[in-house]
Amino acid sequence: MCHVGDDAVQRLHALGLTPDDVFFPLRGASAEARLSTEMDSPGMAGYTFWSRCNRFFRERMQSHGWTYSNAQHILRCIHPSGRFAVTAVSASGQVGVEAANWSGDIRTKNPKGAAVAKLVQRNEEQLSLFTLPGQRTEAPDVTEIPTWFLLYKSGKEGLAFELSMPVEMHGKHVDTWHERIILPENPFTGPEFDIKRLDETVEDVAVDVPVEFKGAI
Repeated sequence: MCHVGDDAVQRLHALGLTPDDVFFPLRGASAEARLSTEMDSPGMAGYTFWSRCNRFFRERMQSHGWTYSNAQHILRCIHPSGRFAVTAVSASGQVGVEAANWSGDIRTKNPKGAAVAKLVQRNEEQLSLFTLPGQRTEAPDVTEIPTWFLLYKSGKEGLAFELSMPVEMHGKHVDTWHERIILPENPFTGPEFDIKRLDETVEDVAVDVPVEFKGAI
């Protein structure tokens, strides 16, 4: 299922979110990532984007009663009902493209381990929990709740993104989605949002350091 246009905005509202709640962390993370230079460790811009995107989403939603957890090293932001969570994840493929196939055309950019594999499996098993959040009387453990992925991908044309529910992995990559939300507006077009460009490998620079040995060798 893929929500686009006004339907996507309405689906966000059903999850207690607005388009600005999605734009805010992406915009802030882009600004932080652009502070990285060739003097940083290779890959720093991408790591900064991921970390700051999750942080800024948490900070924004905290005032609306959302909480957060780093259980199993997954940066979840948890809905006040405790029924589902959101985490930002880098992706590859046809992110933000309505015509993308629900399986295989979009996948996580980096390989994932056992914790994410379990998360995806639980998503598939508990789809009803996020369809009608709050229908249960007791909230499950944070590691058991369905978790949406705020997928993002940078390129020469800018930043593509969508909010999607992962339900299957093949190999080490999550690549199958039960539901996708693609907003009608993308304010992140242009080369300044090409975080991938900032992550290009920087060749090692040889530095000659004079060494003076004292005494006989």
